[in-house]
Amino acid sequence: MMSRLLAALLVLSLQIPGAKAEDRQARIFTNEFGTTEVPVTPRCIVSLHDFSLTAQLLEFGVTPCGSTGRKRLWAETQFRGSSGRYDTAGIAYIGTHQAPDLETIAALKPDLIIGLSYHAALRDRLSAIAPVVLLPLREKGIGASAAELADLVGRQDRYQELAGEYQTIVAAFRRRVPDADRITVTPLEIYRDGFRLIGRGGIEQVIADFDLGHVPAYDSHAADIPYSLERLADFDSDFLIDTYEEALDEEAETRAFRQTAQWKALFAVRNSQFLYLNRSRYGETMGGLIGSATLLFSHIAEREALRQLP
Repeated sequence: MMSRLLAALLVLSLQIPGAKAEDRQARIFTNEFGTTEVPVTPRCIVSLHDFSLTAQLLEFGVTPCGSTGRKRLWAETQFRGSSGRYDTAGIAYIGTHQAPDLETIAALKPDLIIGLSYHAALRDRLSAIAPVVLLPLREKGIGASAAELADLVGRQDRYQELAGEYQTIVAAFRRRVPDADRITVTPLEIYRDGFRLIGRGGIEQVIADFDLGHVPAYDSHAADIPYSLERLADFDSDFLIDTYEEALDEEAETRAFRQTAQWKALFAVRNSQFLYLNRSRYGETMGGLIGSATLLFSHIAEREALRQLP
């Protein structure tokens, strides 16, 4: 009987050289992207997206052994949402999130690789290196994706703390601004000669959770479509939100756009209600939601003029 029990335990373990017996235990993880046998206690996690996954792992207190990022010649790797906020010295750069380097990943000998749904095309090749789990950030949002990630790495308690903090801010905003849908907000991203309707760092989710409104053109817009300067007035709102990447000097690149007559004529611009936020400070994470929610709470819920609107 004892020998059978020991044999059964060995079947449930991952054979990872150098790992302790308790670290070799495996379990089954299932979501809409499939079923995968994963380690109970991952030893070396590779993240395929710095802004959405690496930053979230670090918020949970887990440092991946490798991550995608941004690398410029003679410059340190930038892990968006993490560099400058966390100690990333021990994280190996594995290429960009669009084209991770499989040889570099294999050299790290990971026991878990975590990506997003669009990494499905790489899944078979990555699975030859280590178990691969894809998370539903694009499909279900930050909260659901972070909850699955917390489950994967055994940080459910930390997730609950962050989720509770976020919901406290949402509840406070709704109490302070009970008719928030009358306030219109448009998140966008400005380029040299146009713009897209993109909300980075969970801004779009915060706007929805705060029950804030949109102008009609926003409600009917097509996702990720570039718009010309001539369409800007269609999205004129009480508040406009854009984000910048400091390392890319985007503010200087878009200065000409923000000097145009069309831009200066917008209500939000004329009334100092254009918010320009550093998107690397707030990744697509629970901490990013908390940061973005705190900023919008301050700029909207605590403005006396807005709260007295009829």
